[in-house]
Amino acid sequence: MIYTKLFFNLSKFFIFFILILILLEIFFRFVGFGSPILYEVSNNNYYPKVSQENRRFLGKFVNINNVGMRSSYNWKNNNNKKKLIFFGDSVTFAGSYIDNKDVFAEKICKIYLKNYECGNFGVNGYFLENLTERIKYIHKELENYDRIVIVVSSSFYYGKSSIFDMPLYQKFNYKLFKSLNEIINHILFKHKIINRYNNINPNFEKKENYGKSVEEQFSDFKNLMKQVSKNEKNYIFVLPTLEDLKLNNIKKHFLMKTNINNLRVINLYKDIKNLNYQDLYFNNAHLNEKGHDYLSKIIYEYIDENKK
Repeated sequence: MIYTKLFFNLSKFFIFFILILILLEIFFRFVGFGSPILYEVSNNNYYPKVSQENRRFLGKFVNINNVGMRSSYNWKNNNNKKKLIFFGDSVTFAGSYIDNKDVFAEKICKIYLKNYECGNFGVNGYFLENLTERIKYIHKELENYDRIVIVVSSSFYYGKSSIFDMPLYQKFNYKLFKSLNEIINHILFKHKIINRYNNINPNFEKKENYGKSVEEQFSDFKNLMKQVSKNEKNYIFVLPTLEDLKLNNIKKHFLMKTNINNLRVINLYKDIKNLNYQDLYFNNAHLNEKGHDYLSKIIYEYIDENKK
């Protein structure tokens, strides 16, 4: 009798526990967990895998197109539009809290440069070596494009980040409780308990071009930008962090020293400082929807060919 009662109580507890898990899973699925962006590791670098459609936080869509751009549209080499491609760090990729249609790189072509097709190759966590490798690879592989615009945070720096040190998935094969697994994995990673994000591959950091000196990194980047800026004027924009703006700190960013023909480097500090910048940031480095709206207009006014 005692064992029967104990079994009955344990059964009720188990059913109640499973019910709570199911309700939490439904809630967090609704919030937007359970469908993370997947990343590829190759060419001594990492970047989003092609052809992904992800519904993320509060219903925002983070779609990756047929060539690995964060774009709502597939890249078509044979249409009549000019091609403008963006590179950068997480500022350019934007976050999972921003819908594709609200990212500045997409709004520029949709609202202002309607004779252009825009593509966004921004990637979370990139530093200078990552950026150089990505531009070099795309310059070689993409069939055609006309202009390049690079947008990075003022916190962007020399070096090379590895996917194996970041909360970025190569695979996400959970069949049950996808959203809860995503949340648990983040907590475990944040507190350095277990890395369930990616397969540890120590050879990634032993590639030939990993760990270059600052001088070598900058030289590689400058030489590459000379090559891709031969025929068209390209741009680099440095976006201040919220902390920069609050402290009136105009950083002398190292990219400002990229002095080559057909490449203009612009620190956006004054452009953003003159606005109600407190309303434009999601966090210290990243813009919210309103910030992306303003940034698309600011960049357009710099790069508009009709004003030249």
